[in-house]
Amino acid sequence: MAGGGSVHLWVQYGLIHRKTTPEIRGCMHSIDAIILSAGRASRFGVPKFLLPAGEGHVLLTRVLERALGIADGRIVVILGRKARVAGYALERWLQTQPGSSGSRVYPVLNPHYPQGQSTSLKAGIRVLYDARGALVFLADMPAVQANQLEQLRHAILNRGPEIVAVTAGEQGQIRPPVFLSNQLFPEVERLSGDQGARAVLLANQGIVEQVEWGLGPWFCDVDDWQTYRDLARKSGWASEPFVPLLRETHPTSEIEALVDAALAAEIVPWLSPGLLLLASEGETRWLGLHPSHRGVHGVILGPAQTPAAYLQLVRRASLAALAVENHPSG
Repeated sequence: MAGGGSVHLWVQYGLIHRKTTPEIRGCMHSIDAIILSAGRASRFGVPKFLLPAGEGHVLLTRVLERALGIADGRIVVILGRKARVAGYALERWLQTQPGSSGSRVYPVLNPHYPQGQSTSLKAGIRVLYDARGALVFLADMPAVQANQLEQLRHAILNRGPEIVAVTAGEQGQIRPPVFLSNQLFPEVERLSGDQGARAVLLANQGIVEQVEWGLGPWFCDVDDWQTYRDLARKSGWASEPFVPLLRETHPTSEIEALVDAALAAEIVPWLSPGLLLLASEGETRWLGLHPSHRGVHGVILGPAQTPAAYLQLVRRASLAALAVENHPSG
């Protein structure tokens, strides 16, 4: 996204291991960052990083906002599932920001994301091969606070020469975000499968500095609908105005085949427990099943042919589901 233009995805990320164009060359006195947003999110269903997080925001842009506020260098956003939609969401949000924030953001497509988090972490450090380190964020942890990140930044900039990593801490436990110095990059390259930075940090415990944040919502990891719902309520995101959905009740037999096909998919498109989100032509609508079928009590259908349409479908459906859970009789 350098220069504020349209999103550019480097599909073959391995080929830019030695890319040294001025637009991505690092500065030895800045903090560079990586945002990991390429997971399958198979336990959730819909891509959780695209869930609404306040007007104009999704979870991914909330994390990017925090990263831009603390990292003054490059920010590499690793994309995988629904990369075109995520890229569109990034571009749309950055266009609303003052200054040249977008010139520091580099979306990178990791085509190997189904093989696990290690592939995304390696994709990020290959872009930042010339950095003195990288501050790694997770796109599904949007509740980190600016003052705590400032503590982390201070520790990174003032760490001793023997310290190879700086992490947030929760009662002595390593938690993201974590700063990995370039001394650890070779160890990251040796990771495989669904291993992340934790494996590298545990192997270097004696030379890892923790900044204790204590217990709190900042470590909230959005892995399921219930966690997202609770965070959305506490953060005020659930009260965002939206156009209500047309709700209908259908005999289950009429859409049984549609539900069965969705449940047979590699990643079942759950929005919330018992509620599926499916692409369809025509007006977005909510079909209630009577009776429920294979644990499904409803299906939200809507247009999703373009990144903009899909993002809007996820947003409207999510807000509708939150509203119903807030007011079950509504």
